[in-house]
Amino acid sequence: MVAHRELLEAIAERAGLDPPDTARRPAESVLVGVARRLDGPSRAALGSTLPSHLATLVGESAPLRRDQGRTPFLQTVASELDTTPERARFLAQAVLAALADRDAPTAEAVRSQLPDDFAELFAAPGDGPPPDRAATAALPEPTDLTADEVAAALASLPGWTGDVRALERTVDLPPGIGEEFRNRIAREEQAMNHHAVVEDRPDGTVFRVWTHARGVVTDLDVELARRISAIIEES
Repeated sequence: MVAHRELLEAIAERAGLDPPDTARRPAESVLVGVARRLDGPSRAALGSTLPSHLATLVGESAPLRRDQGRTPFLQTVASELDTTPERARFLAQAVLAALADRDAPTAEAVRSQLPDDFAELFAAPGDGPPPDRAATAALPEPTDLTADEVAAALASLPGWTGDVRALERTVDLPPGIGEEFRNRIAREEQAMNHHAVVEDRPDGTVFRVWTHARGVVTDLDVELARRISAIIEES
């Protein structure tokens, strides 16, 4: 089993994070995202190599309904960490490369179960400064919304529910448009540098938006919900 502190320090070193404790959230997001794409035995094997906290998260992760490639994985990590997909890729490489260095057989077993486009994520990030959020530094700070403001926003967002913590909408996508639909939403997310958490459930595809760095709904979330709604209505 890899020691918790040792793993966080290895991830932090590769990702240029300081202090090492800031590697905890990337480790959780990346490893749970990977675990959701594994079968039961492989998920258990991965958990057995991890510190108890991460092992519990991995063991409790719900498997995805269908295989998903690297792009949705990185979009989810980016959304959970409130960063860009490129930065998410960099952090995923730091996490998975640290795991591979400390337990190569387990890392290889995990990699073999993932789609082929995950392979490069198991290599350490390249030299040079890590991708950062300089492009968003000049953007206005998002504004936290009150309960009344969220209620007013929801009144203009048919199909959405929520409160000051998050907005959510479930969509039953017609057959054949899922990939195109998600690609259009991904382009809007990139334009805003803000991302929805997307989850496939038996009753449809669920979109949840909130500003992760603050843990609340902001004006950015309302705008992203509006853009998602516009795409839904056009589909």
